[in-house]
This record gives sequence, structure tokens and C-alpha cells, in this order.
Amino acid sequence: MKKILLVAPKFDSEFSRASAAADLKRGESVAQSLMTPLHLATIAGLTPKAFHVDIWDEGARGEIDDSTVLEHEYDLVGVTGYIAHLPRAIELAEIFRKRGSLVAIGGPGVSGSPDVCRGVFDIVFLGEAELTWPQFLDEWQRGVHRKEYRQVERPDLSSSPIPRWDSVQSEVSQYRLAGVQTTRGCPYDCEFCDVIHLYGRQPRHKPVDRVIEEIKLLQKLGARRIFVCDDDFIGDARYAKEFLRALLPVNNGFDPPLTYSTQLTIDLASDEELMELMADCNFTQVLVGIETPRAASLKEANKIQNLRTNMVEDCLKIQSYGIAVKAALVVGFDADDTDIFAEQVQFLDDANIPITTINTIKAYPGTPLWVRLQRENRVVDVSSIYSDSPKVVSNVIPKGMTRVEMLEGYRDLLKSARSWESVKKRTIAFVSSVTRRPKVTPPSEAVRQERLARLESAKQMIEVLPEDARAAITAVVMHTFATAPYLMETVSSLLMQQFMDSTLIPYHSEIIQRQIDQTNSGELKLDRDESAGMIPKGFKTALRDVMPQVYGRLEGELSNKTVIPEAIVDVFKDFLIRWSANFERFEDYHEAYLGELCDRHIERWNGNGNGSTNGNGHGKVVTGKEVQSSKFITAMLVAVEQDLRGEVRTDKGVADVPLTIEGVPAA
Repeated sequence: MKKILLVAPKFDSEFSRASAAADLKRGESVAQSLMTPLHLATIAGLTPKAFHVDIWDEGARGEIDDSTVLEHEYDLVGVTGYIAHLPRAIELAEIFRKRGSLVAIGGPGVSGSPDVCRGVFDIVFLGEAELTWPQFLDEWQRGVHRKEYRQVERPDLSSSPIPRWDSVQSEVSQYRLAGVQTTRGCPYDCEFCDVIHLYGRQPRHKPVDRVIEEIKLLQKLGARRIFVCDDDFIGDARYAKEFLRALLPVNNGFDPPLTYSTQLTIDLASDEELMELMADCNFTQVLVGIETPRAASLKEANKIQNLRTNMVEDCLKIQSYGIAVKAALVVGFDADDTDIFAEQVQFLDDANIPITTINTIKAYPGTPLWVRLQRENRVVDVSSIYSDSPKVVSNVIPKGMTRVEMLEGYRDLLKSARSWESVKKRTIAFVSSVTRRPKVTPPSEAVRQERLARLESAKQMIEVLPEDARAAITAVVMHTFATAPYLMETVSSLLMQQFMDSTLIPYHSEIIQRQIDQTNSGELKLDRDESAGMIPKGFKTALRDVMPQVYGRLEGELSNKTVIPEAIVDVFKDFLIRWSANFERFEDYHEAYLGELCDRHIERWNGNGNGSTNGNGHGKVVTGKEVQSSKFITAMLVAVEQDLRGEVRTDKGVADVPLTIEGVPAA
């Protein structure tokens, strides 16, 4: 039996730092990892029983090094994570290659920056894995596999199994949150976000009964708090309501009912039924992408959902149902000047926002913002400090103020918004504003006694805190007991988050100061990527004119019809490498070149010796009508862009042609 180890890489996360600080002040151990490794448990669930699978979360179990004794010698090690995890993922690849294991990588990090991982890992997975992972395992069992697997089309999430927690089931209760996913995709298209780049604009969802089974399993394993880690939980409001109606009796049957949090848009405030259902299912907190109270900055970011409403009134309305809003704020938009920091503080006060995440603007590779700022030479290389604390590191040169002004204002904003006095006032205002008590089954007497014991234990921690923290916590707790005691669990969670945020302020200030010093000294250099924007404007629209020609050639001559989507990606990637610089429309010579590319890739796919097993592996043959749809073309172009980044070259036998980025000559 082949043995597989799935690893979640650790990086110097803010949660682990804050947890370590909490340990020192409480004199006891708290959770060192924020959320259960749902991504790895999902891959484990996709793996047939013929394979042995273990999971290792470095955030919970500790870092793996050359001397680490593992339970088995693993034939394959799979690593996954976000962009911030990639440096550690590369270190893990070196460790396990020396041990003789094949090493694979997948996840949003490699899907967003594939060029960083090619050649470092034995196998690279781009896109979602519901179809490509089983395909790889089948090929690997037979002794043949490819170096790269890409899922072009968005898989139906009914093919996503119930996650397997076998190898970490004893550890689930040690995490702060247990992760559950109901949907992928977001209907909006914010300039700075890569969600639709990775998962599409059309929300796709798991069957409701399957999600309910996931929650029941996690509750049995000791989970008490669930984070529904969707891109936008209410992106499909009809599905969200169906799920919540099914969850309501199940959750009220637990003792105590589980608490839930998620991330969603401000649109929640316009749907009273949805707010009632969420409150009664014990959703106690929602992360809302407010970004900024400044309309010009929202317009710039294409945050249209926030422009058509009064966000202060909407936050107050959501919180009137007992659901705390955690506002996600961003500073450094082009329309921001130095007044934006005071405006952000005023918004938090006006909307009674208890706690918040505050970030500087970041240009993530592959997003429209990244392409635009690359063209304007406003992306800087912060790789030397990015892994220290990604949330407070910005790779952008702002437009409405200097970079130093942005960083100094940001540092002061963190201190102001997270002072104990300001959080005390806003939390008390939140508690006072609740007008509808959530209809959640009260816990049993045994659970109530357990909670009282925890409160007694918490008093010891409070006694060693600074005076401002002790005074704020005492005032909030007393007000909650007197006004809305049913909110005590919610308020306790908010205060714990504030405690952890406050412990990070000195560390964040240090990282921000390092950025200021590097900016003032001229140490930071432009982070130029010559492949940015290589897909010309208008190319997506023009594709419909030539897609029938390309599809017809491939459909007629490929021996394995299931590889048509990937062959189409190959054809247009090679086309853009040659012609993107001056492309305006498809000319006769372009169409002739497309014919040559079709011949090349038909020969390659048919002549690879195992054509019947290549492709996306799920046996579906796309039709000519499907490949002309906007949905397919968008997904195909995402895959093309992934290949283009880091692969600026010319075709063999064709004279070199200098590539340009929207008229800016390449360096």
C-alpha cells in the first residue's frame, strides 16, 4: 500500500504569535493553530482506501526538519497553502526529496503563482483538485504520471467528498475553529481580489445534506466553533437559506449549540429572513469586506456592492440581530490621502464595530490591481519581509500619499482602532444595539457550570493584564451581564480576539517600521514582472471568432476528446507568447498560425504514448457550444495566464519579437 503524507506548512503566523503571548499571560496553553486543515482533509477524502493517508499540520504539530521521526516512510508528500506559505513549502520539498519521497504541491498559492513552484516540486496541481487528484492517483498507481495537472473547468462540488479527519481526529478540539465549506466562487469582481481568478464568479455549492454531515462529524470530534470558509457565504442567498433551514434543528439539538462565523458581503443587511436564520443558527460574527468609507476608493476597487448602500446603517442593522460585524478595512487605495485614517476610525465608531481587521493595500499576482500597478511601475519587492507578517506588509507605492505616509498612518490607525478604550466603547454600543434576541436553545446546566468555571479561570488572566485592558474587559462584561446576558459567549469571543490583536501591536509596529526604513533608504526595488498583462485587452471578446476553428480541429483529430480544454489552453498560450505584443484583432495570418499550433498540439497529445489517460480525467467531452461560452473562455484564460507568467519566450524557429506590456517596452 502506497503511503501519502499531506502537510500544511507553517509560517510565522499572527495567530501563533498572539497565542504564545496569551500562554505567557495565562500560564496555560491555548490553541496554537487557528483552523483545522480542511484543505488536507478534503484531499484525504478524495483518496481511495487503497492508499494510506496521514495529515501533518505544522501549526499544530510543529515544524518538520531532517531529524523529525515520522510514523512511516512516505511515497508521496503533498503540500498546500496560500502565497505566504510558499517559502516554507519549498523548504519542505527539499526535506522530503532528500528522504526519497515524491513531492506535490497544490492550493491557491501555486494556482496564483505557478512559476515559483515549477521545477521545485515533482508534481504541480493548478486549480481545484476534485477531478485531477483522483486522476493523478490512478496514473501513479500504474507507474505513469505527469508533472503538472490543471483543472480548467470548475468542478461540480457534489464531487467534493466529506473530509476525512482520521489521522487528526484527536486534535480537532485543540483548534480555535473548525472549517466547513459550503460554496466556492464570488459574484463580485473587486480589483484587488483573486477569488474569481481562482474559483470563478458563479457560486457553486455542496449538497446541503453533505455539509450537515460534516458539521455533525466535527461536533462529535469536539469542535465547538465552526468557520464557514466560503468566499461569500450569501453569494447564492437561496442556497444559503436552504442550508440554514436544514442546520437550524440540527444545531439546536447539540448541547451546547455550536457557534458559527463566516465572511460575506454587506448585502446581508437587505435580507431580514437571512439575518434571522443566521442569528437563530448561532452565527455570532461575520467578517464583512467594508474596505473603506470613501466612495472614490470603493469605485476604484470596483466594490460596487458597498457603493449602493449606507454601510453604517447596514452594519447597525446586522448587529441588531446579535451578529457582530468584524469589518475588514484597507488603506492605500489610489483615491486615499492622509485623511483616510481618521475617516476609518470615524466609521468604526459610527457603526459600533467591536473588532476589525485592518490591512494595507496589496497587489496579488494575477489580480487586475497587480496588472495595473505593474504597468505603472508601482509594485515593489517586499519578499524579504513578506513572510514575517503578510497582513501588515504592502507591496504597493500609493498614489495619493507617499509610501512612508501610508505606513505611518497605518501604524497609528492600528493603535487607535485597537486601543482597549475604543474597543470597550464600541463593544458596549454593539451589545446595547441588539433588538432581536437569537432563538438559540440554551445550554444544559452542566454546560452552564462549565462556562462559569471558565469565566473564573479567565479572571486570573485578567489580573495580570495592563490597567487599561482590565478596566475595559470588566466594563464590557458587567454591561453584558446587565443588558444582554445571552450575548456573553459572543462578547467573550470578541474580547479574546481583541486581547490577541493587542498583543500583536508592538510586533506589527516593528514590521511597519522596517518597511519605512527600507523605503527611506532606497533599499526597496521595483518588482517588475514582464509577463503582467500579456493577455491583451479585447482578446477575450475576439476569441469567439476563432474558437469554432480551434475547437473543430481539436475535436476532429484528438484521439482523447477529454483533453480538449487543456489543448485549447496550450494553443492560446503559445499564440499569445508570439503575438500578444501588438494584438488588436485576429487577422488572416493569426488564423494560419492557430492552425499550425493546433497541428503541433494534436501531434503532442496523440503521440505521448498514453493519450487515453491524459486530460481532466472525468470522461466529459465539451461541446463546441460550451467552449464558446463566457464561463469557459474566462476559465481558459485564467489557465493561460498561469502558464504565461514567468514563461516569456519565443517559439522555436520564429524570430525573436520584443514583448510589450500595453505599449510599455519590456526591460
